[in-house]
Amino acid sequence: MSALTHSQKVFRMYRKCLKSIRDYSEDYDYFLANASDLRSVLKSRKDETNPFLVKKYMKEFESFSNYWDHPDPYIPCDAPGGSKWQRNIPPPQWAVNPKGHLLNED
Repeated sequence: MSALTHSQKVFRMYRKCLKSIRDYSEDYDYFLANASDLRSVLKSRKDETNPFLVKKYMKEFESFSNYWDHPDPYIPCDAPGGSKWQRNIPPPQWAVNPKGHLLNED
């Protein structure tokens, strides 16, 4: 497996930060405001070519990401670990037909 490029690292950290902002946001408008603030900061720094400043910005971004990591993240209800995950799974065959009879005999 090859190492990630700089743009891949930034993109993954950006997505992680967006998820953390969503976890802390009670209101969608609050989420949008904070997400646009984060995006504007990243856009203002995207054309930087000085390697020392790029490294400094990445450290700031990593510390921001780690600081805002939510202890109890939001899990969509249908995703694994969500409140509805596998709620309506079919029962096992032994519970439906305990004597082993065929249910659909012709």
